[in-house]
Amino acid sequence: MKKFAVLVAFFLVILRGTFASPAGLSVDRPLKGKSYFEVSLSGSADLPDGKYPGWCADWARPIEENTSYQYRFYSSYNLNLPAGLVHRPEFLDEVNWIANQTLVGRSSGDNLGAYTSGDVQLAIWSLIDDTYDGSTVGPYSQARVDRIVAAALKMGSDFRPNCRQEVVLVLDAGTPQSVLVEIPIKQFKKCVVPEEG
Repeated sequence: MKKFAVLVAFFLVILRGTFASPAGLSVDRPLKGKSYFEVSLSGSADLPDGKYPGWCADWARPIEENTSYQYRFYSSYNLNLPAGLVHRPEFLDEVNWIANQTLVGRSSGDNLGAYTSGDVQLAIWSLIDDTYDGSTVGPYSQARVDRIVAAALKMGSDFRPNCRQEVVLVLDAGTPQSVLVEIPIKQFKKCVVPEEG
């Protein structure tokens, strides 16, 4: 009887792995969000389910809201990102620096007003994308965008987040654009971020 129970448990483990649902993502654009997207993740063995701040990585390739996509993820520090996933991956250190500044809603100084998610999204595109414009981001100020980019280039080169900060992951959803998502590093075992999954 004991052997039978062990055999049944073994086959249940095999079946669970065989029929496990694939990792899924969907994006939503809240009207007053702290990021360009709110990204919902589910079903990954490596990433915790939940809703996270997200950013568009490729202006020319839109992704549909409230549509479920299967995805693979890559650490933005992975030196072997698939070609074309991010146009200029050499600036992902700076994008990580931006993600850890919690800029949206903060004063930009010099009477320029508060930073918006549009400012941050345009700063990210100006660093990593080849073609973009401000037609889809909502309110923004080019002066604020320029300020973010200048600060990121000055202070974000070689930036590495610590265990109390967030890391940007690149989600490859196949046909639509890749999505950048901010995940707290403390959610990973011993704060070690997987290279891909």
